[in-house]
Amino acid sequence: MSLRLRLAAGACALAAGLAGCGGGDDDAPKVSERAKGKTPIAALGDKAPPKALRSLTAEEGDTASAGTDESYEPTGEIVADSGFRPDVDGFGFENYGNDVGPENLTPAEVESFFGEQVCVRGSGTDCVLTAPAKRWMENENERMAGGHCMGFSVAAIRMFQQNLKAAEFGAEQTAALEIVDNPALQTSIAEHWVYQDLPLVQEAIVQGTPSKIVDILTDTLVSGEEDYTLGILMADGTGGHAITPFAIEDKGDGEMAILVYDNNFPGIVRAVEVNVQEETWRYVGGTNPQNLGEVYEGDDETQSMVLLPTSPGDQQQPCPFCGGSEADGGEALGSVLPKAKQYAEITLRGNPSDHPHLIFTDDKGRTTGILDGKLLQEIPGIEVDQGFSVRNWESSPEPRYRVPAGRNISFAIDGSNLERPRRVDLDLVGNGLVVAIDSIRIAPGQTDTVFVSGGGEGLYYELDGKKEEAPEFYAGVEDEGASYTFAATAVGVKRGSTIGMLVDRDSGTVLLDAEGVKGGIDGEALFGLLLGKESESGSRLWGTDALRLSGKRKDGVYFNYKETPKKGRPLTLEVGPEDGPFKTVRAPYQDE
Repeated sequence: MSLRLRLAAGACALAAGLAGCGGGDDDAPKVSERAKGKTPIAALGDKAPPKALRSLTAEEGDTASAGTDESYEPTGEIVADSGFRPDVDGFGFENYGNDVGPENLTPAEVESFFGEQVCVRGSGTDCVLTAPAKRWMENENERMAGGHCMGFSVAAIRMFQQNLKAAEFGAEQTAALEIVDNPALQTSIAEHWVYQDLPLVQEAIVQGTPSKIVDILTDTLVSGEEDYTLGILMADGTGGHAITPFAIEDKGDGEMAILVYDNNFPGIVRAVEVNVQEETWRYVGGTNPQNLGEVYEGDDETQSMVLLPTSPGDQQQPCPFCGGSEADGGEALGSVLPKAKQYAEITLRGNPSDHPHLIFTDDKGRTTGILDGKLLQEIPGIEVDQGFSVRNWESSPEPRYRVPAGRNISFAIDGSNLERPRRVDLDLVGNGLVVAIDSIRIAPGQTDTVFVSGGGEGLYYELDGKKEEAPEFYAGVEDEGASYTFAATAVGVKRGSTIGMLVDRDSGTVLLDAEGVKGGIDGEALFGLLLGKESESGSRLWGTDALRLSGKRKDGVYFNYKETPKKGRPLTLEVGPEDGPFKTVRAPYQDE
């Protein structure tokens, strides 16, 4: 069967939310040894919130109030206390997004998570990432645009544990650290933000009823067997925030309070209200320090409070996006996920406050995705990775979707909720391959369709926009110690066009499929094409910007990346319909 036909069939997918395990007993534990000698929690209510830096750049580093909210003062019995204190062990500055220009994840951190297999050459600060690893890192950094709250919580916890030393970042106490002109601390916060996406952390996430969450925290805050970040989700599932629990208050009659350090309100105590008899919870204040009227809430059905453990993230991780075979146990340095657990991640990147949504449907009429402002999870087989990154109530980055390896998937990029036209990037990363479409223009009301082939070997994209577009197709693959990238830009593509980029790793063949193109240049579209190769010997690049392709002729462009020519020689491209005839086009070598 031809590459075109083999990669152009069916669709299905989705849904299984977070899963976890855990439990506790009914015995009220004593205060942790770590809490002895600490300031009583009630005494913290007299402290004014500290000033917080809203910018990471020295030029814009003016201080501003963290808000007018006062510190919560418990009135009931403190039945569990880890000894963490927000005014000492939390950061003295507010949570931030990417708008302030922080130093986020770098290749060195990606290598520290997954081992040397993510580097084509070099290591540490000199690591040159494989194409899938680079795209994974870019996606992680982009997802921090909504806020770095998870990173604040995990980094503060690890400093409290003394597994991470505040002194290495410029101060003896966490609360005394400065973020402006401190790229090492910025990168560390970003690195710890990623814990939520690490395989071993995700396997150990605890989800359950509100009473179950309280029971587990009551046990572990005293025992110190595990330190958790508390993840809370909006009732409609469209946004998540991460905060640091450090004590439990029993107010009587089933009413409890989880006392937390909220990185949007530095230096003060805040509280999540829980009724363990009615199985409800509520957190007043939202995530915007300037507007305290917003609410997170849930019950035993939503199970929208989760516990994310810290210690699994401190271990070497099996790589979720690398190719290759799993090592013994699937968790050793340089290993990948066991085959039964492998998946591809579908990510939509765009404005965190105003972006289209991905809508998956199957042949039974089931839906997964955000529809009419509510997250639906109806289709079996795909996980929704909501993510905990919210800084502002209005910011709710698109969830990431995890699809089991080997499935054909179709979905829509739905712009019905948009306030104005937006450009977004879409990609699929997994099993040593990345395929992507960048710079997609979606207008309000526009719906474009995407089909992803089984195993993530390529995708087709159908444009619905009214204007001519210039989408950018991108693919990257690991192969025998080298990393290859392929980029194609289409100019003058009309509404109703379908374009595909497909990779056959067995043969090394790449196909840019223009059979469904409706072009604005005498019925044709103009394509530019680049092939890059990274290896131990360095970088190589070939390219051409003069490919005229016709949908009427069912044109496609074929080339073999395993047969890349020597430095200085052109790359051979075959252009024509699937069954020929073909014409040969030379893509010149690009000087370094």
